[in-house]
Amino acid sequence: MKKLRLGIIGTGALGSIIANAVSKDLEEDYSLIGVHSNNLENAESLAKKVNCKFYRDLDEMIDDKPDYIIEAATQEVVKDYAVKILNNGIDLIVLSIGAFADDLFYNEVWGKAKEVNSRVYLASGAVGGFDVLSSAILMGESRVKIITEKSPNSLEGAPFLQGRDLSRDDIEEIFNGTAKEAIKEFPKNINVAVATGLATVGVENTNVIIRSIPGIQSNIHNIILEGDIVKVSVNIESKPSPDNPKSSSLAAWSVISLLKRLVAPITF
Repeated sequence: MKKLRLGIIGTGALGSIIANAVSKDLEEDYSLIGVHSNNLENAESLAKKVNCKFYRDLDEMIDDKPDYIIEAATQEVVKDYAVKILNNGIDLIVLSIGAFADDLFYNEVWGKAKEVNSRVYLASGAVGGFDVLSSAILMGESRVKIITEKSPNSLEGAPFLQGRDLSRDDIEEIFNGTAKEAIKEFPKNINVAVATGLATVGVENTNVIIRSIPGIQSNIHNIILEGDIVKVSVNIESKPSPDNPKSSSLAAWSVISLLKRLVAPITF
């Protein structure tokens, strides 16, 4: 069987995990044709390690027509290139799901994907349970919230905090609002909230609570759906990536899981 061709945007902690896993564990079904990043030195180093091309320009990757492009970079990259990628007959796998909190952008990508018969896959990232959540939402009106707990180091630098130093001694609830609001204020921390909203009641109706927990060693996400017929609670605890404390390594492995499902004869 012909191997499917992959390109990866982003060569930081998550992109590196994906590239290494594809080259070592998925070589029977996939060929990693190349990687791209704004950090050219980082991208070139990773390309040598996994024996693939190093693209200085993302348009070069698009011109090589991979079957899938995996985004492990930023929301801005998704917004800048999603439509162009789809328009070239390439399917897109997205980790920076926060980009889709923008209704106009979401509708633009939806329309383009339908027009050219391409697909956008939203990786589950650092959370999960979307199968049961998306099923439960069909059974009637529901309320959905996600409570995220992280260390102060994981949260600091977010626009919402505006340079404020979080306590190293006390637990602080630093945000309570919608997923649409949360992703604007915590663009590197809360893609999980947008994913939850898209899978259920929408980003404007999904309540997000963010807590700073001094001394915590993991990122904890608790998704709660309450309806008249069914109630669902999904709790995920994972250690942050040692190379990027704002992200969980689980997010990268969710892409590998998705890639395996795409080629599996029997799959969930």
